[in-house]
Order: sequence, then C-alpha cells, then structure tokens
Amino acid sequence: MTTRKRGSLAGLMPEQGEAPPMPAAPHQAADREAPAAAAAVASADRRARAPRGTPEVRTPDVPTSEVRTPGLPKYKRLERKDVLLWPDQLGELSVMRRMLNRRRGGEGERITENTLIRVAVALLLSRSADLTGTTEDGLRKSLGLR
Repeated sequence: MTTRKRGSLAGLMPEQGEAPPMPAAPHQAADREAPAAAAAVASADRRARAPRGTPEVRTPDVPTSEVRTPGLPKYKRLERKDVLLWPDQLGELSVMRRMLNRRRGGEGERITENTLIRVAVALLLSRSADLTGTTEDGLRKSLGLR
C-alpha cells in the first residue's frame, strides 16, 4: 500500500484492487449480546422519528408538561409546529404578550406569543366536546367566538 496525501480526495479513494474500508459499527456487538435492549432502542428511535401529524398517545391524567423529560429546559421539551395566523391575530398576540410581561414585573417566566398559543390550544382542547362545524367560522361560532 502506498502513502496517500492527507487532506486530498485521492486519499479517500481505494487503490486498485483494494476493497473500500467498511465503516465501524460499534452498536452491532451490543445488538448481538442484548437483542431485547436493541429492540427497545429501535422502538424508541422509531417513536422519536415518527412523521409529523402522527397522533401521540398520552395518559389523560398526566399533564402534557410532565410527559416529556423533566430535566430539560421547557423549549427543548416542546415540539415544533408551524402555524399560519391572520395578521390581526399576530398583532393582537404581540400586544397581549407585551402587556402581560409588563404586568408580571419580572416574576415568573417570560411570556411569548408561543406561550399564548399553547394556552389557547389547551383551552380549545378542553372545550373539544363543544366543537362542531365544517369551516373555521363554524368552529368559532360553536365555541361562542366571533
């Protein structure tokens, strides 16, 4: 085998007649030794990579914030969901956020538009039995909203 120049692409290519190097797989030995543990890890990995929109099953009597890993900061326990808002809704959310943050006087946690949206979703979910309609306006009216 000849010495290859470091940092060049040629150093990554196998020489004539040489088999390409196989990547190391340290988890393979553990999989053979403990198939049950490997299956549990694979199952957890599939749940972590579930496609968006996949319903998550939660125990009804456990609050959402306690379902996630409690040692992580709140923003790392939350899942991202983009939402489209009407311009007036976004403006009113910003005004409400500023008002509530001024009112709290530095106590408690900082309130963001996302905080307010999560509270609104919690309220909507708590009133799900009242929710009827086939349009956004119909859903609003079923809850007594304008």
